[in-house]
Amino acid sequence: MRSRSAQSLRFEEIVRSAAPARGVGRLHALDFAAFGALAPWVSVIEPDEIGFAIRFARAGERLCEMLGRELVGLDYLEFVDPAIKGEAFDSAFVMLSRPCGLWQITPALTRDGATIEAEYTGFPLFDDARKRGVLITLAHIAIAPVPLIAQVRHASEWTWLDLKGGGALH
Repeated sequence: MRSRSAQSLRFEEIVRSAAPARGVGRLHALDFAAFGALAPWVSVIEPDEIGFAIRFARAGERLCEMLGRELVGLDYLEFVDPAIKGEAFDSAFVMLSRPCGLWQITPALTRDGATIEAEYTGFPLFDDARKRGVLITLAHIAIAPVPLIAQVRHASEWTWLDLKGGGALH
């Protein structure tokens, strides 16, 4: 298995700074300015169990560029291979219910037919204002210019990330 990127590890460090010791962070306690150069790749998504959707509540400009439009209000599952929508949806709720983070390497089909790999890191947060769990994610693509993604495929590598001890869950 590959090692997590420096970007993924920095993202985790920032997200954990908004959490009480060994627990789920609070959205209101997160300092988005701390993300610095990572901010264009950060999103906050709201899983909706009843509507079978994972809607973007906040999306950095590189994510919007990558997916070809403004993302706030859109369902992330629109961009996922139909064969794995259920798994993607379930993973969101595992992060909220366990709670835990998730790191993965995921192939994506670009609009010009190429396949690229992206690194994704996500963690649950609690939104005190809305009294619900949300997810914060970081996409990391080491390609410039940012490619237009046509479809997100099944992760080729992944691990659950423990919120208590900071390690991987196997």
